[in-house]
Formats: sequence, C-alpha cells, structure tokens
Amino acid sequence: MPEHAAGDGKALINVREAAHLTGRSPETVRRWVWSGRLAASRQGHRLLISRSEALALGAARSRVLPTSLADWASEAKSVLAKYPLREWKTAADLVVGDRAARSGAARQS
Repeated sequence: MPEHAAGDGKALINVREAAHLTGRSPETVRRWVWSGRLAASRQGHRLLISRSEALALGAARSRVLPTSLADWASEAKSVLAKYPLREWKTAADLVVGDRAARSGAARQS
C-alpha cells in the first residue's frame, strides 16, 4: 500500500487503505471523517488520513463480537433486560429510549 508523507512526517493513507487497516468499510471511514472523528486532508478528489490516527480510532471503536449464536442470544437478552417490553413497541422506540438514557447519563457525569 503506498503511503504519503504529510508535512509533519506522518504517514498518510487513502480511505480504502484506512478501511482495510481498521477492518471497516470505506463508507464507515468516510463517515468518521465527515463527522469529525477522524482528521483528513484532500489531495485532489482523494481523502488522505493519518495512518496512526486511523489505527487508533479503529482500535477504540472495535469490540469483540460474540463467537456463537448462543453467545449472541445471551448478549441480546442482557441488553433487552434493561428495557422492559412495556416501554417500547418498535425498534425505533428502543433506539429513542436508549439515546435518552445515554444522554441523561452523560449529563450526570
């Protein structure tokens, strides 16, 4: 994979290379850039990203996936236990409730 050097000596890679390094899709890497989570510079039509920053963000956002269907079911039950069925009827209700709970916890911190 070709790497470019920034003025500060950091190795720069393109979106496709960053996606490969982080185990994410190129679209996810673009979303990280557009949302400000990952700094990038433009060279023509290409986005160039610091290799070290891409690796750091990819590692911070990665998590271990369940290894079996039984593990996944167990994890799903523990998540759903936080939200009694009477509180939501659709997946959208669950998402809205989860976001409200997270924003309330963030304000208390």
